[in-house]
Amino acid sequence: MRTPDRPVGRGCAALVALATAALLGGCAPAENADALFAALGSEDVEARQEAADKIESIVESGGYAVFVRGLDSKVPLNRATSIIQLARMPQPGAREALRAQLAVGRRVMLPYNPIRVRPARELSDSRILVANLIHRGGGDPAALGVLLAGVEENRPADLLEGTCFAVGALGDPAGIPFLEKAARHPELAVARAAVQALGQFQEPEAVTALGRLVQHPAMEVRSDVITSLAGRDDEATRALLRSMGESDPAPELRASAYSALSRLNDPALVPYLIDRLKDAQGPARDSAAETLARITGQSLGTKPEPWQRWWARNHAATPPR
Repeated sequence: MRTPDRPVGRGCAALVALATAALLGGCAPAENADALFAALGSEDVEARQEAADKIESIVESGGYAVFVRGLDSKVPLNRATSIIQLARMPQPGAREALRAQLAVGRRVMLPYNPIRVRPARELSDSRILVANLIHRGGGDPAALGVLLAGVEENRPADLLEGTCFAVGALGDPAGIPFLEKAARHPELAVARAAVQALGQFQEPEAVTALGRLVQHPAMEVRSDVITSLAGRDDEATRALLRSMGESDPAPELRASAYSALSRLNDPALVPYLIDRLKDAQGPARDSAAETLARITGQSLGTKPEPWQRWWARNHAATPPR
């Protein structure tokens, strides 16, 4: 038995060093993310399987340091894969490393679809992928602060655009005020990204923010407002869609508003749509008639009079929604 004051032998010292490395990084420093990911594409079946098994072993053992090093790979796809592997790991160090990738200074453009989480030809902001994975993993209350730190209005438009999409992907309602402000940005791409990101939130605050944009000067932004409202079913959303269907200066957008309302399949909308046949023009009137037909099962054309007569005879028998 070794006495307490006996010096540690070289062999024991090596074991202690290895154990310490395992505790700090979860794996031996020799592991290389680039080599592992390259082996996954090997023509050798056994090499592919060995690499896959090793990656799983690293994930299961908590060896996140391998993938942290992979975040600085010169191979863009390896960076994306490192992000994905980190997102699978619950260790605080792994979560911190993943969160840190939301910072402006860590932004890179990756050939990766950040929402479908798969390789793509089109480049996208790495922060969108990170935000989406954090959201899928249950969220992180500290993530939004990292994402928005240092993001000022005078930043390049493409950076602000990516930030808006990342806020939407992250799904933290605390980001709604930032998106509402960004929707007023003079660059159209930034404004559209902000409105589209607002559409990812189901909170009433998002509908309120969208409501303040229904008179945006850009038709494209107002179109995005309608798209962001479509699929919701609450009184505030109905009121906004009815308002845009009644007064938007673009007939195409009025038609889009009717189409969004038609998904509600609510007979109570019939009088409103009949009134639109009186004041809508061109494609808007056609859309109003189509929406009426979809809701009622009738096909009475685009003139309001036949619909008024039909509604007078049938509205009392129409079951409430």
